[in-house]
Amino acid sequence: MRLRHLLLLTQLPFWALLLATFLILQGSLDRRVQTVEQVNETRTQLERTAELLTHVLDMETGVRGYVISGQPAFLEPYYRGEAAFPAVIVTLREGATSDAERARLARISALIGQWQAEVAQPEIRLRPDRPAEAEALVRSGRGKRILDQIRAGIGGIEESLGRQLRDVDARAQAQLGELRRVLVGAAVTLLLLSVGITLLTARLLTGPLSELGRGTRRVTDQGAAAVTERGPREYRELAGAFNRMSRGVQEARESSARAADELAAHNAWLSELARLSDALQAARSVAEGTEILSRALPHLLPGTSGQLAQHNASRNLLLPAAAWGEALLTPGPDSCWALRRGETQGTGADRPFMPGCAGMPGGYLCAPLFSHGETLGLIRVQPGPDADPGALREALNDVARQVALALASLRLQDRLLQQSIRDPLTGLFNRRHLEAQLATGVAAAQGGEPLSIVALDIDHFKRLNDTFGHDAGDAALVRVSAALRELAPPGSTPARPGGEEFTLLLPHADLTEAAALAETLRARVEALNLSHDGIALGQVTVSLGVAGLAPGGSGEALVAAADQALYAAKRAGRNRVVVAGAQEWADRS
Repeated sequence: MRLRHLLLLTQLPFWALLLATFLILQGSLDRRVQTVEQVNETRTQLERTAELLTHVLDMETGVRGYVISGQPAFLEPYYRGEAAFPAVIVTLREGATSDAERARLARISALIGQWQAEVAQPEIRLRPDRPAEAEALVRSGRGKRILDQIRAGIGGIEESLGRQLRDVDARAQAQLGELRRVLVGAAVTLLLLSVGITLLTARLLTGPLSELGRGTRRVTDQGAAAVTERGPREYRELAGAFNRMSRGVQEARESSARAADELAAHNAWLSELARLSDALQAARSVAEGTEILSRALPHLLPGTSGQLAQHNASRNLLLPAAAWGEALLTPGPDSCWALRRGETQGTGADRPFMPGCAGMPGGYLCAPLFSHGETLGLIRVQPGPDADPGALREALNDVARQVALALASLRLQDRLLQQSIRDPLTGLFNRRHLEAQLATGVAAAQGGEPLSIVALDIDHFKRLNDTFGHDAGDAALVRVSAALRELAPPGSTPARPGGEEFTLLLPHADLTEAAALAETLRARVEALNLSHDGIALGQVTVSLGVAGLAPGGSGEALVAAADQALYAAKRAGRNRVVVAGAQEWADRS
């Protein structure tokens, strides 16, 4: 039912009561009008009855005056009354309400006629000529008796009309009281009905609205609410729209909560990525960066197995640098589709047409690592069963960008570092790095660790340059430095301080071990068969001086001792090893 129909329906009792009240009031008013008309008619009858009595008295007075005075002027009242009373009788007869009243009027009319015929007219005729007879007729009292009967008849009519008037007045008062009661009852009933209808309408209207209000508060407080779809059609439509809105708000709130959770998780993940960036910026080498990445990648890509591989351009290989989870194969650069296409690649249901890398299982993702056109490597991950491919791809791309920037920076640092500490011709460490490592070794040796040094020089190097040229001399330097690098133990520092001089710093090696290594190096160089541009350079030899750090000795003293031992080897005929006495050179420092 529509709201307007319901409102009209609630007004029907009110309108019905109004109609009933109107009909009752109309009936009461009609009866009141009839009663008033009866009162007016009764009063009119009384007035006409009094008028009739007045005419009779005028007629009697006129006849009596004429009999007494004999003057015709006294008959004027008589003639006026004689002319007027028939009409009054007719009017009274027309207004009579009962046969008894009409009978009284007929008798009064007859008595008046009798009085005229037997008394008035004879007296009028006798008075001019026989006044004594006229007076005798008056004294006979006959006229008085007839007039008394007329008065009695008129009085009876007046009494009857008076009773009617009192009855009608009583009815009028009763009807007035009834009208008042009807009005008061109708007013009270209308008021009560109006209040009832108002309350009922308010309940019908405010009930669903109140429920909507409560539902709105529940939506505000809890995010979900449903209201009963009841009442008029408009309310049901409104409730249905509200329920749809509530569901939409709940879905929007849940979506917003999910988005907020996702955003919080993404922000937390970005914070982790930022911390990784900070850690990688603090790294000073690719090795340190790789160690950091081996710890960070499983945390940044949870629920996956994966591998970080670095590209070795000189060997065209992908070398594993870090791995987590299940072991994955490392394909060659030529078989990796991600490196071919320069973008993240994967296999699975979303990429059914991709063949994948050779020997790799399905469902993996590869993100290439590029920086300024240089291929740095790749990150390969195998998603877990519950992983979201889209989210994982996005996360992998973010991680790959960060890792690529970090590896490029660390590689650049390594190159710059090597350029700053390496001799460009031989690839050995330069004097500055040697001095730094010497200071570090001396500080470590203060705890009792041995520290030795080997100083060597190519014999007759100036003659080699003069004979075969500087390029041949450089070739000899490169071959000797290669032999030195091959024999240098891990942790040692092979260096070329300058010219044809070389140095090998040996931490944790005593003088005996250093001397043995020096002899091996001498023999290795002596056995070299050098040539340059197809020209044999002849035999190349080296002279070596070996010294060990004495307790409390300094780095400068150690280097000086090795140099003195080298000079001693030169003086002794070259191509030999001379070991300096540690105590002797320590004393000289």
